[in-house]
Amino acid sequence: MASDSIAIRYVTDGDKEEWTRLWLGFRAHYDIPIPDGLGDANFKRIMDDSVDMWSAFAVDTSRDDKPIGLVNWVSRPSTWDLTDIVYLHDLYVDENERVRGVGRKLIEFVYSEADKRGTPLVYWTTDHYNHRAQLLYTKVAKKTSKVIYEREL
Repeated sequence: MASDSIAIRYVTDGDKEEWTRLWLGFRAHYDIPIPDGLGDANFKRIMDDSVDMWSAFAVDTSRDDKPIGLVNWVSRPSTWDLTDIVYLHDLYVDENERVRGVGRKLIEFVYSEADKRGTPLVYWTTDHYNHRAQLLYTKVAKKTSKVIYEREL
């Protein structure tokens, strides 16, 4: 598949089945437990115009616009700036579609949408062992010195 056959588009109401397939693929990749109803709740929030949460597909235009990748992102206020900032929450590309520019196009789409909204700062996290993804991330962003801490539940 050539990179020029990849297009990015927003997820719509009729995309729930494909969105769920890709989102579950993302969750399975990281072996993350899924609370009952979480997928439905996320999709509902993404479709709600009053919630600053969005989703887009990478589709293969040479294969009837089959979704092959997914990105979910949110916008939130910042105490450090007057503009909101964007957190790229989930990025997933089907295993057999990787290393072909799909992930990069999804990230660049989020960058473009953030710029349109006047929220140029986009950030995300990844696991320290996710070297394959980091090969892409170092090409499209700057690695910071931040360390993440989480409350143990």
